[in-house]
Amino acid sequence: MAIPMILVAGIAEERLDELKKYCQVTVGPKHAGADWYQDHIQGYDGLLAANIKVDKALIGAGKQLKIITSCGVGFDHIDVDYAASQGIVVSNCPVSVMQPTAEMAFTMLLGLTRKIHIYDSAMRFGKFLDTSQVQNQGQSPMGKTLGIFGMGRIGQTLAGYARAFGMSVLYHNRHRLSVDKEREIGASYVSFEDLLRKSDYLSLNAPAMPETYHVIDQAALALMQPTAFLINTARGSLVDEAALLAALKEGQIAGAGLDVFENEPYCNPEFRKLDNVILTPHAGSATKEARRNVLKEATNNLVSFLVEGVPVNRVN
Repeated sequence: MAIPMILVAGIAEERLDELKKYCQVTVGPKHAGADWYQDHIQGYDGLLAANIKVDKALIGAGKQLKIITSCGVGFDHIDVDYAASQGIVVSNCPVSVMQPTAEMAFTMLLGLTRKIHIYDSAMRFGKFLDTSQVQNQGQSPMGKTLGIFGMGRIGQTLAGYARAFGMSVLYHNRHRLSVDKEREIGASYVSFEDLLRKSDYLSLNAPAMPETYHVIDQAALALMQPTAFLINTARGSLVDEAALLAALKEGQIAGAGLDVFENEPYCNPEFRKLDNVILTPHAGSATKEARRNVLKEATNNLVSFLVEGVPVNRVN
């Protein structure tokens, strides 16, 4: 059997030793765009894509392409439907990012509720805040309600963290979980509108899809409590950023933790002016352990299909 040929985008060559044991690997230039890959993808069996848009033109140029693997859980940068129409498998890496992304969401929850960002900023400017003043006090998450939009692996992991802190968990999902699963993770299913109304903290953990585009818009924000916090570690497209900025400035909601943005790496500078927002650079899976594990998972996706003929983590 011929050795599979893999073209890799956005990953340093020294991190691909495991993949090289099974495949012939070519790594694209550091700052190459989709056009470069479109010109060079002929003859490759697989594409491992971390930071390029894999559109119809790029897929169409890969006449020998059999599988595209996203180096992460998200696959909105890949034209999944067109790949399917060409008989090409698209896979992702959902397991490796599950825990670190849930950790990031809960870290933001704790940071916002305990005002860590405000305390840190004041200390750096030489101001020792008087925490006997109510406005300088945070609150405990215990007894509060976490609402989760998108109860997949990450959402379920996050629910476990919340329960450990004495929180109640509500969720809304495209498909309701089984009663046994709900009991296991300690979460109750509600309508989307009730999720907005009843959550003290609302975490977005759903994928970017046409039906989730701007799911948090002006109307959704209007249903949230003025004491509620929004946390987005999923995809920037889930939130109408103009509507969110208005809600934050007007005190319509208490604050937000944002790890993802609509036009990354651009972040609207208006967010930086607000002291009720925590901003991070799409770092949900940015742990050494997670980055090692995601490459193992991506390697397994490619090898399992190209060598063993068994597709895993298939999204189309």
